[in-house]
Amino acid sequence: MAVAGMVVAAIVLAIGVAAWAQGENGRFGPADITSAGDIAYPMNAAQGGLVSLLVKLDESGNAQDWQVLQDVPPLTASAKEGVKKWTFHGATMNGRNVAAYFPVYVVFNPYNPGGTGVTGGGPKVPPTVPSNLASWLPPQVRRASFAIYPPNSQAEGTVVLSVEIGKAGHVGNIKVVHGVPALNQAAIDAVKQWGFQPAMRDGQMAPGRLCVAFVFQRNLS
Repeated sequence: MAVAGMVVAAIVLAIGVAAWAQGENGRFGPADITSAGDIAYPMNAAQGGLVSLLVKLDESGNAQDWQVLQDVPPLTASAKEGVKKWTFHGATMNGRNVAAYFPVYVVFNPYNPGGTGVTGGGPKVPPTVPSNLASWLPPQVRRASFAIYPPNSQAEGTVVLSVEIGKAGHVGNIKVVHGVPALNQAAIDAVKQWGFQPAMRDGQMAPGRLCVAFVFQRNLS
């Protein structure tokens, strides 16, 4: 009887270990941004807008291509040139590094101290981001808005955020990868008001990450 009990216990333990290992190996780790720099606001551009880029990363996280999903001339060229200088770390699937796409949204934010001076509403909602992995779809932007400059601010520059989107589509952890002290909070407050669709893993909602960069325009007056 004791031997039979020990056998049953061993079987249960083995099943538990196997299930735990399968769960660990089945985890998907999304790509992320590791370093970033400024993006130039074109000198001749008075308007704002949202440029959507899809960065193709190899297994080591090296950027191989920068596909434009939403083009806003003449802002797109500046966004692409800036993002090409950034660095990333790759995604993981089943404990192994895999090539993956990483969405980057670059908002050229018109000067609007206290929320004034913006015409035409917020930026256009970008198209759906595809995936190169059959079992994984990155989170999607469904609603976007410009950031509001702090009143009386003359600051300018680029704030780059790594944004976690939870499996319910809510904004989670936000990391400032590159910032402007006077404008960081304005960028964070803005992205918290955006609407997102969560990432999908094997047909189920899952947490994911994306990048949002706000390029704050200088005071043109």
